[in-house]
Amino acid sequence: MTRFIIFLARFLPPWATLPIVRLLTALAWRLHPILRRSALRNLELAFGDELSEAQRERLAYKSAHQMALTALEFIYFIHWSPERVRNLVKEVEGWELLEDALKQGKGVLGLAMHFGNWELSGAYLTLSGVALAAVGKEQRDDFFTELAFFTRQRLGIENIASGKMGSAMLRALRENKVLGLLSDQNGGVDGAFVPLFGLPASTVRGPAVLHLKFRPPMLLIVAKRLKPFSFRFIVRPVECEVSGKGEEAEKRVLTAMNRVYEETIREAPEQWLWMHRRWKTRPPGEEPVY
Repeated sequence: MTRFIIFLARFLPPWATLPIVRLLTALAWRLHPILRRSALRNLELAFGDELSEAQRERLAYKSAHQMALTALEFIYFIHWSPERVRNLVKEVEGWELLEDALKQGKGVLGLAMHFGNWELSGAYLTLSGVALAAVGKEQRDDFFTELAFFTRQRLGIENIASGKMGSAMLRALRENKVLGLLSDQNGGVDGAFVPLFGLPASTVRGPAVLHLKFRPPMLLIVAKRLKPFSFRFIVRPVECEVSGKGEEAEKRVLTAMNRVYEETIREAPEQWLWMHRRWKTRPPGEEPVY
């Protein structure tokens, strides 16, 4: 199916393929109950009584549709010129924060998230003249890995495979690049437990370790969808006390990061990837939540 849509996108304008995405979202919602249950449980954990069951149902479905839109938009990136991709950004917030951060010469930790279109948030940087090295997770299917890495490279993004990070990440900071990190998913047993929506969430330690050791500025960088193929590019500071070292210092940094993540998600909760089991790893002694 993906190959078929890639073929169609070569010839059809976006408005012609949007109905296909709506249909595929509806089918996936029925055929993959595990993903649906995960999204609904996450929304229950995050919002509790703030949302009714019906509101959580609608929000979970909208989130699935937004993820399908992200995939469709990325497929068009394969065929479109870099200029056309860049022009999908209609509004910009906080660009001066990025410019000021780069003037420090320490590189920038660009904290992305599975929100809006995270592929565009990276592409807009490089297409605007800012060097970006992005850590990317290899997919189970080699076809999708090669497609994603090739398209990012075509748009000027330096790919850092998640299994080969160390020296490449340090080099990116030394060269005063933005180091793109998707750090909003479950950190597993090696993560640090810090709050997200009021719940302890295992969070990847990498951003905190790099921030405490090398002192690069940390910025949230996202592309918030205004409508299909139209975005607001957002840069926001991640402000935290940088002192000390060790686990407690790391937790202060990661708590600040999750706070900015949560604030942004609350602005448009349908644009976050609720199907991911964000709270799967629990602190010792706690019962599973899924």
